[in-house]
Amino acid sequence: ELAKILKQNGVKTGQNRLFKQLREDGFLMKRNGNPNMPTQKSMELGLFEVKETSIAHSDGHVSLNFTTKVTPKGQQYLIQKYLGC
Repeated sequence: ELAKILKQNGVKTGQNRLFKQLREDGFLMKRNGNPNMPTQKSMELGLFEVKETSIAHSDGHVSLNFTTKVTPKGQQYLIQKYLGC
């Protein structure tokens, strides 16, 4: 969603490039094999939330999947940062 908004406003980006830029700018980090976990600072600012999903496998073990989502506050903050509004 954020990548689409930025693209509509002239920023040449897509989801993968945006996540890469967010990592380079210190908003996200690579942790436990997940390359898009929010930094402590990003979480304290309320820019992102992490959705945790349990996945039950046929062999009985359960694994966790983490999905990083930009909050409405984060959208506003990052649009201002990247569009210079």
